[in-house]
Amino acid sequence: MATILTSDPQAFKAAQRTQWDQSAAGWNAHTPQIRAWLRPVTDAMMEMARIAPGMAVLDLAAGAGDQTLDLARRVGPAGRVLATDLSPAILALARHNARHAGLDNVETQVADGESLPLDASSFDAAVCRLGLMFFPDPLAGLRELHRVLRPGAGVCSVVFRGPRAIPAWAS
Repeated sequence: MATILTSDPQAFKAAQRTQWDQSAAGWNAHTPQIRAWLRPVTDAMMEMARIAPGMAVLDLAAGAGDQTLDLARRVGPAGRVLATDLSPAILALARHNARHAGLDNVETQVADGESLPLDASSFDAAVCRLGLMFFPDPLAGLRELHRVLRPGAGVCSVVFRGPRAIPAWAS
């Protein structure tokens, strides 16, 4: 897994935060198209992570939370989902979308996926749909996922090869 080459990872993260804060509303407005496009991938991701009723699930780099809603429905009222993202603006939309869907088992927290402010061994499963590829150090993100997961937890991350391979950004 390649690390994005930058002389200043914090500047890269700040630029990512700004970009997602500015594009959050537009991304959220296209949720129906994104949802349809990623439906098979999201279903496969939840199966591979073995998401089941009653689980505590981490949704890393959750964005506007389309997959967060699916996770919350799957874990049911006895479970919980924590949606994290670097962008406060897009995460506010995830929180709004969960409340609008009547899902009380979703929490949100602004967090850097390479340094999660979460207790070790606190989740039964984790997913990261199209987020890990934006980390300056994806391996650090995977290590953090491992740290916050309980032994035997399910995990699945879906990525493009890297930012240059993202269809919406291809030139």
